Amino acid sequence: FALFTAQFGVLGLHNERRQGTLQRMVVSPTPRSAILAGNLGGVFLTVVFQLLVLILALTLVGSLLQGKFDFIWGDNLLLLAGLLLSVALAVSGFGILLAAIVRSPEQGNILAPITNMALGVLGGAFGFTLPRIAGAFSLVYWGREAFQKLAGGDTDIGLNLLVLVIQGGLMYLLGVWLFNRRFEVA
Repeated sequence: FALFTAQFGVLGLHNERRQGTLQRMVVSPTPRSAILAGNLGGVFLTVVFQLLVLILALTLVGSLLQGKFDFIWGDNLLLLAGLLLSVALAVSGFGILLAAIVRSPEQGNILAPITNMALGVLGGAFGFTLPRIAGAFSLVYWGREAFQKLAGGDTDIGLNLLVLVIQGGLMYLLGVWLFNRRFEVA
């Protein structure tokens, strides 16, 4: 869900381009990286909020099924918050990269679901897992595995957090670089 939210939020840059808003921002003294950072910030906060609602909803469903309050995400709220922020950064960075790659909103509307499904399959989001070597390429894998570990009481998610932050940062930087090279403003 977070992937769809992030990608379609960032793909709004193409609509801004069509409406002339992006051109006005780009010709201002604002660096393109700041434009993307602002867009990423909004998408990031939206994804964080969405993940918080999802965590609370799943906790509520789990509690109703148990007949008593049951916080299903483990006891370490600090690690849960770090994971939530890391996942939001990774999917937002991926959204920026996708927005820089596609040439139109229509392309994005086709490519985003395909990449999301592929990342979900690689990451084990559909109830089956591929060998770890395949899953390791998907940010879904690192997030899913960390959430499962926390839910099981295992707090050893440092590598997961590191990979998610690195993936998100690298995808953001690559997206900014591509945006600066390929995004026509005319």
